Amino acid sequence: MEITAGLVKELREKSGVGMMDCKKALMEANGDLDAAMQILKDKGIAKAAKKASRVAAEGAVLVSIEGNKGLMLELNCETDFAAKSDGFKELSKKMLDYFAKNAKEENQVVSMEENFYNAEVETMTKEAVAVIGENIKPRRFVKYEAGEKSLVHSYVHMGGKIGVMLEIEACCADCAKKPEVVEMADGIAMQIASMRPDCIDESSFPQDKLESERHAALAQVMELGKPQAVAEKIVEGKLKKFIAENTLLEQQFVMNNDLKIKDYIKETGKKVGCELKVVRFNRFELGEGIEKKVENFAEEVAAQMK
Repeated sequence: MEITAGLVKELREKSGVGMMDCKKALMEANGDLDAAMQILKDKGIAKAAKKASRVAAEGAVLVSIEGNKGLMLELNCETDFAAKSDGFKELSKKMLDYFAKNAKEENQVVSMEENFYNAEVETMTKEAVAVIGENIKPRRFVKYEAGEKSLVHSYVHMGGKIGVMLEIEACCADCAKKPEVVEMADGIAMQIASMRPDCIDESSFPQDKLESERHAALAQVMELGKPQAVAEKIVEGKLKKFIAENTLLEQQFVMNNDLKIKDYIKETGKKVGCELKVVRFNRFELGEGIEKKVENFAEEVAAQMK
């Protein structure tokens, strides 16, 4: 029997499942709409599609590092209850391994909020949804592939609420692996997790954010009735402070307020006899920017039973 586009569309609207899955189900059911719907239900695909509309803002930020390669991934689900389940932990390992081996993008945050990365990731996710019973969504990842003179390091806070990955470059491979450098990388990663710098230094500061801050500061100073020339000098002072507070190297080290991060790096470099440099970093905070639904524990349990 010919599977028409209209029939596929009808099943899609009825089930909420993707076009390809609908077409496969209809072919298996010889065009019988009800039988195709049952096939989708039996496979858990229709259930997964229905749950996909629900907000997934819990889960975990996950990190995998092997040698000079690193992968950081945010994997979301609906409740903290599910995030602690064996099924979610198993999926986490599979997802980390898959992206570490197969993702081609390097040094860029790849968003999957609009679409799955590919068909394999979509299938992996839907299978887990059918087992776990919640909407699950791999949200974003970033991948590092560093040179042999670099240390790729990570820090995960509160079991996955915040994740940080960074690269420290040294003068040689041996220096990059020294305990002092690893300890420094750990301290800097915790700094990034707690103080949320926008970038490494002033030269890499986001210009749109800087101009927005300049505009707001100038408007505030002008309201005080200051002359334009005076106001602009005051604004420059405010911007200098703003940049220092939001660039990693200029921030005060949270573990030693007598040092800035740039001083901490220099001190460590002297200890190991090698110049050290932070090349890049990324910080993921679980669910940031997602409007979360407030639930109590009883509601989480009830959600699991649906």
